[in-house]
Amino acid sequence: MDRKLESVKIEGKDVSLLSEFPVRFACMEHFDEELDDYVNDFEAAPDTHRAELLQDESMDKRCRVCGAPAKIALLKEKGL
Repeated sequence: MDRKLESVKIEGKDVSLLSEFPVRFACMEHFDEELDDYVNDFEAAPDTHRAELLQDESMDKRCRVCGAPAKIALLKEKGL
């Protein structure tokens, strides 16, 4: 599931995001596939964080491919 946000809390810090890029999640098995898809879909490499560090209980932190609990979050931070 793609979710576009303006900011998210990562390890207790507010991190501004580029809102035109979605936040996506992937399990370790499908990380390479999701990374390739993100780059192909948005022509930009995402920033990555451990999914558990994103502190937003409303996010569906499951892999887009298989639905397993996500290990990696893919997103685009402002200023990086």
